[in-house]
Amino acid sequence: MAVEEEGLRVFQSVRIKIGEAKNLPSYPGPNKMRDCYCTVNLDQEEVFRTKIVEKSLCPFYGEDFYCEIPRSFRYLSFYIFDRDVFRRDSIIGR
Repeated sequence: MAVEEEGLRVFQSVRIKIGEAKNLPSYPGPNKMRDCYCTVNLDQEEVFRTKIVEKSLCPFYGEDFYCEIPRSFRYLSFYIFDRDVFRRDSIIGR
């Protein structure tokens, strides 16, 4: 988002490093592991999604995300999802 202030043009941007998630709850089925990914949301709009880490309860992502902020926002949220092939992906944590 560009803002004009006394002849200067100011850009707002965000740089995020996503490391890892630890001690996620195990899956209730016979295979206790999960296939997880993380999303970054500005307000309720998803702006970034990590790769899927398969069969882990402590997934390591090690990804960087950089973007210019398109508008002012109120909430920056991170969600951890469990990928499900047959149903909608479920939220594990926020």
